[in-house]
Amino acid sequence: MSAQDPQSSMFRGASMELSSRPQKTTAFTGVTAEEGLDDKNDLQDEVEGSKKSSLKDAVDMRRMGKQQLLVRRFRQLTIAAFIGTTTAAWEYALFLVSPGLVDGGTAGLLYNVIWSFFGFGAIYLSLAEMASMAPIAGSLYHWVSEFAPENVQGIMSYFTGWISTIAWQAGYAQGILLAGTQIQTIILVMNDNYEAPAWQGTLLSFAAILISYGVNVYGVRSLPYWQVPVFAIGTMAYFAYIVPVWCNAPTATHEQVWSGFSNTGGWSSMTLAVLVGQLSGISMQTGVDTAAHMAEEVKDAAVAVPRAMMTIFLIDFALVFPLLVTICYHLPDIDAALNDTTAYPGIYIMRQAMSDTWIAVIMAVITFICMASNITYLAGVSRDLFAFARDKGLPFSPWFSKVDPKRSIPVNANLFSCVLSAILALIYIGSPVAFYAITSLNTVSLLQCYVFAIGCVLWRRIKHPETLPPARFSLGRFGVPVNIAAVVYSAWSCFWCFWPQSTPVDAGGFNWASPLYILALIVSALYYLKARHRYEGPVVAVEGRNVHAH
Repeated sequence: MSAQDPQSSMFRGASMELSSRPQKTTAFTGVTAEEGLDDKNDLQDEVEGSKKSSLKDAVDMRRMGKQQLLVRRFRQLTIAAFIGTTTAAWEYALFLVSPGLVDGGTAGLLYNVIWSFFGFGAIYLSLAEMASMAPIAGSLYHWVSEFAPENVQGIMSYFTGWISTIAWQAGYAQGILLAGTQIQTIILVMNDNYEAPAWQGTLLSFAAILISYGVNVYGVRSLPYWQVPVFAIGTMAYFAYIVPVWCNAPTATHEQVWSGFSNTGGWSSMTLAVLVGQLSGISMQTGVDTAAHMAEEVKDAAVAVPRAMMTIFLIDFALVFPLLVTICYHLPDIDAALNDTTAYPGIYIMRQAMSDTWIAVIMAVITFICMASNITYLAGVSRDLFAFARDKGLPFSPWFSKVDPKRSIPVNANLFSCVLSAILALIYIGSPVAFYAITSLNTVSLLQCYVFAIGCVLWRRIKHPETLPPARFSLGRFGVPVNIAAVVYSAWSCFWCFWPQSTPVDAGGFNWASPLYILALIVSALYYLKARHRYEGPVVAVEGRNVHAH
């Protein structure tokens, strides 16, 4: 690097700043000036090395006590497109409207989505700020460890790590199976006599798993380059769906759409039905924080990740809400839509407005987008697993946290995630109810982790604000109210995610998230009896956290 290189100039400026400071431990770094100068060569090597870090990335990793093992291939635009591809917001929304229509009707669905948008806005603002303070692959459990009171950070971050890992693994398995069954849906649209056997859905899921693994491991260098084109294709397909529906599908009245509450689930009151129907609105908002798990592969992550999260969160809503309005305005008969042979009201509307050939084309594009979503989701899932294992929170942690020296990715974490999804897909053959019961842990587990992580940063912001690391994406004076809103909404949503869709409840309609969530806590607690001797929480490596810890 030449003497005139701007990166080198940045580094010299940072070194001069360190040398001019008094030799004392600060509230958030704990580094003396001489210690900072001793690390100068290490930081310079990292910035100039093959990991493509910026100086600020290197400083952040140094503060958190982590070695840069992954390559920072993503930039601001590509990580934003990565989130957009991962969430595949409008594509998945087509398959998530049923709970809201059953419990609440068109009006309940739309109002719940608006309500969820504001609730998740507070959540993602809080997570974005924490991603700026500590841009690291472990995200949720790391933030709990760093911001919680010292006497409880170990056990709180441990359980958050377990629940978060289970949530992401369940979400990947769910997305993989959806990609397989979408192909069956295309066949069903073309042939009403097709029975869509479960074993074929599982075989198609296996193919999706192999593609995800192959691209993530053997095509990892290409990941940033196809995110923008795929996101653009998804956006074009959005209009290919919206326009024919508005032109050709039967319409409902304004009163039916905005005042048409319904209680098909059989609850004791319409209010309770609408509250139970929040699941659709909640499920449509998840996934944006996948970017936080990729933070160690994003250049200038402390700025790029939070900005990308909030940008895509807004774009997703701008796509999803008009889509839902379109669906609701073309559902004059909700019962007919819910009883369609495809089981998806969003596809029922397509059948009222388009030819079978055009439906097949759009469904093929949606399946392609969802397949791309599974590829990017696997990247985030494997980084979460890798990070928790790096902090010794899992059995066989050395194996899970191993980074392939050639590809600079956690290949073993990718492999485990794919094998686990394949095993869960086999369960689908014997019992679709059992499969969906296991994967239902995704949303409720993430919400619980949000309560812990945001609750901890709220506690530290109120009790010891001077110990918070600086954030380049800062909530400033709005931090406390935004954090409070996020914690309250996360806890509220978590409660309603445990409810079944209808009553009376049988085994097929029971929401198995609650017993399985308790089972996950029991399993993690049993392992904690052994893990507590080696899992200390990532905060032990964070500089300066011996100040105001209690």
